[in-house]
Amino acid sequence: MIEFNTPTEIISLAVSKIEKVRKKKKITQKELSLKSGVPYGSYREMVDNKSISLKNFISILQVLDMFTELKCLVKNTEVKTIAQMREEDKKWK
Repeated sequence: MIEFNTPTEIISLAVSKIEKVRKKKKITQKELSLKSGVPYGSYREMVDNKSISLKNFISILQVLDMFTELKCLVKNTEVKTIAQMREEDKKWK
């Protein structure tokens, strides 16, 4: 079954995971804020209201060694035209 989430639900899931990892690493919110360069007020806004800039979000993920989970979004993938794919297919026949 395909599950669709709203943007707020996705952010909420991400924040929950961030908080879980932060606690596991025994880092306080203030320490994470300092290490990531994200103002503490912005961090609290993320936790309380599920709102954060992409830049701050990435900074937090990097400090927690969680950015690899988002690499699929920034992965450089090769895009081929249909003609290129057909040409490659001919080579295999």
